[in-house]
Amino acid sequence: MRSRVQFMIVLVVAFLATACAQPGTGMYRPDLNDDIVARIAPGQTAQEITTLLGTPYRRVRFDNLRATAWDYFFKDTWGYWVELSVMMSDEPEGGRVVGKVLRRIDSGDKN
Repeated sequence: MRSRVQFMIVLVVAFLATACAQPGTGMYRPDLNDDIVARIAPGQTAQEITTLLGTPYRRVRFDNLRATAWDYFFKDTWGYWVELSVMMSDEPEGGRVVGKVLRRIDSGDKN
């Protein structure tokens, strides 16, 4: 019986962790918008990006590019979910912006 309860607790924790990982919940940044994202420019430092955008919800390393993507979720002007990836180069001081990628991840359903 005890192992069944432990299994159920693990299941509930896994479910809650997954629910928090959906755009619009724990990762969503209501303070980000298109105007702020437009201020991102190549050459900006990691500190400048952290000041402008805050801490990313995820960092993904690309060894072949020698860069790391800093990822953020926000809703654009038209209400679409957008994943923003700011590509940061490898540098001892924390890197600099080498590019950004914006990807809409839904159809714009505002419900």
